[in-house]
Amino acid sequence: MKVLFITNLPSPYRVDFFSELSKHCDLTVFFEGRRSDNLNFNWNDDYISSFNSYFFSELFNEKKFIFSLIKRVIFSKYDKIIISTYSTRTQSMLIVILKILNIGYYFETDGGIIPLKESKLKSAIKFFLISGAKGYFSTGKGSDKYLIKYGAKTNKLLRYTFTSLFRRDIVDKIPNKEQKVNYKKSLDIPYDKIIIGVGQFIQRKGFDILLESCVYFSKNVGVYIIGGTPTKEYLETQKRLNLNNINYLEFLSKEELDKWFLAADLFVLPTREDVWGLVINEAMSKALPVITTNGCLAGQELIIDKECLSPIENSVYLGSIINKVIEDENYLLRLSKNNLKTIKQSTFEVMALDHIKVFNKDEKIS
Repeated sequence: MKVLFITNLPSPYRVDFFSELSKHCDLTVFFEGRRSDNLNFNWNDDYISSFNSYFFSELFNEKKFIFSLIKRVIFSKYDKIIISTYSTRTQSMLIVILKILNIGYYFETDGGIIPLKESKLKSAIKFFLISGAKGYFSTGKGSDKYLIKYGAKTNKLLRYTFTSLFRRDIVDKIPNKEQKVNYKKSLDIPYDKIIIGVGQFIQRKGFDILLESCVYFSKNVGVYIIGGTPTKEYLETQKRLNLNNINYLEFLSKEELDKWFLAADLFVLPTREDVWGLVINEAMSKALPVITTNGCLAGQELIIDKECLSPIENSVYLGSIINKVIEDENYLLRLSKNNLKTIKQSTFEVMALDHIKVFNKDEKIS
């Protein structure tokens, strides 16, 4: 089976997925660009060489029409075509041409958030570009709502696992207390218990809410926010609240971040809005309890204990649930068990098979 994916950039998790999918089909991937001005990818060339890959420009530009890519799609023969976005001019034009030529294609999305306000024109353009696919690969209920809002038919929604993990990335069992202590010592962590958050210091990630919540739990618990240099606003909030247990770390490699996941007692992502939030998958892979908000699609789909989904911008609730988890060993252990059980079903291996099952079923129907 010859399968074609069209996407914008070779982000590491996408390349890993494509490498796994290529074990089950003859896979070709068209990348609009090799790199972006504001994103640097350190991908594994061995993984890229496991499938047919074509880069149509060195520097990705979402406003650029890449006619050579469109032409190659139109005049090549593939059994399945999957488009991964409508937001670049190349892929939006490709959608229009495929519709005109009556060539069937799938649309795949990591997730989607319906804006509170949107012009009628923008909504109509989205509706035109999203509607009309033969099937929609969707990560969950939040993504379903988004797709249906813009024209997808309910009976054409196709659920698939979304992840950044191979099976080998997931721990076999929950680290015990002695192991946690040793992990903390290896990182020179002076606290008995620590909470970590990972993400950029931008308003959307909500780490200001995490700081506000710190007044509701013990100051003997260390808080580490990993993701760059804190802004002036964060430092002023910390000073205003007289918080001495807050620590900031620069961006870390996956290998370095894994060590922090293993040392941590709780992971918190207080996001105001996240189309998915793969860091949730990664924290769960190390058997961490996770608290996030009801604005995080990964949290909505993966977290069984809904009490761990805090209302957006509610520092009081966030602080109280953090305190409950961090102080109750039995509750913490239950959350860890549930998360580890869930995440073992969310791997690239499963993600690839989800796609192949759809393609094979579609072949039988046609």
